[in-house]
Amino acid sequence: MPGLYTPPVAKRGYTRDTIRGGASDWDVSRPFSSYARTLAMLVAHPIRFFELLPKVPDVRAPGLFLAFCGLPAAALWLLFGGLYPALVALLLPLPLSLLLAGLYHLGVLGGRYGYIVTWRVLAYPLGFYLPLAALPVLGPLGAVYVGLVLMPLGLVKVQEVGAFRAALVSVVVGGFLGAAYYFLA
Repeated sequence: MPGLYTPPVAKRGYTRDTIRGGASDWDVSRPFSSYARTLAMLVAHPIRFFELLPKVPDVRAPGLFLAFCGLPAAALWLLFGGLYPALVALLLPLPLSLLLAGLYHLGVLGGRYGYIVTWRVLAYPLGFYLPLAALPVLGPLGAVYVGLVLMPLGLVKVQEVGAFRAALVSVVVGGFLGAAYYFLA
C-alpha cells in the first residue's frame, strides 16, 4: 500500500516512531533479527544508532529489549559462572538500568530531554554489554566500549549536551561502577 505514512497520517500525531517504533528501537514482532540488527548497529554505526533513536518517553521497546538480553546473558553466565550469576543476569538488567540511568541523568541535568530518554540511551548499550559480561576477555573490553564510547555518544546525540560533559559523566559513572565492583568482588 503506497502512501501508508502520508502527511495526513502525520497530522493526526502518527509518525514512523509512533506506529512501529523508531529505526533504532528494538522491534518486538521480530525479536531475534531485531536483536542482531540492534547489536550490529551499536558496533558498526553507533553515531547513526543514537541519531535515529526516538526521543520519546516510551519505555516498552527498551524495557523488553533489556528483558530479552537477559536470556543470552543468563545462558552465558550459566556456562561460565554457574546458576546464581545466571539468575542475577536474568533478573537484574531492568533494576540496574534504572539506577544507572539516574546516575547518568544527574550528570546531564539541563539536557534537552528527561530521565526516561536518558534511560532509553542507556538501555541499548547495557543490553549489548550484558552477554559480554560473562566472557572473561570480552567482559572488560565491552565495559570500556559501552562506558567510554557508546554512553558519551548517546548522551551527546540524544540529550544534546557537550562532548566534554558527556565524557566526564561517563568516566565518573564508570569509576563509580569500577570501585563498586572492586569492593564487592
